[in-house]
Amino acid sequence: MRKVTGRNIEKRAVMEFICYFEEKMNMVIEQSVKELKKKNGLEGIQGLRPQERIDRGCIRKAIKSINNNGHSSMPGRAGGKKPKEKQDERHTQEGTEVV
Repeated sequence: MRKVTGRNIEKRAVMEFICYFEEKMNMVIEQSVKELKKKNGLEGIQGLRPQERIDRGCIRKAIKSINNNGHSSMPGRAGGKKPKEKQDERHTQEGTEVV
């Protein structure tokens, strides 16, 4: 931090920095386990043996998933989440006849 900023850094500031990134790393680790389970489920369908190790792909998918807050990065036409369509607020013709 000192090299980047050119300033003195308090130990408490460094500890705060470390705590922040430890929390983020724990989130990535937990998500990567979910990604491994998902991958093994798909490979199990194909008849492949399950993978035991968390690989680079699992970590990358976990980071991507966390950064997207669970939203798909794919457009709706490619299988991602579709935005809600606006409901038509026009009145219908039914029941408007005068008898």
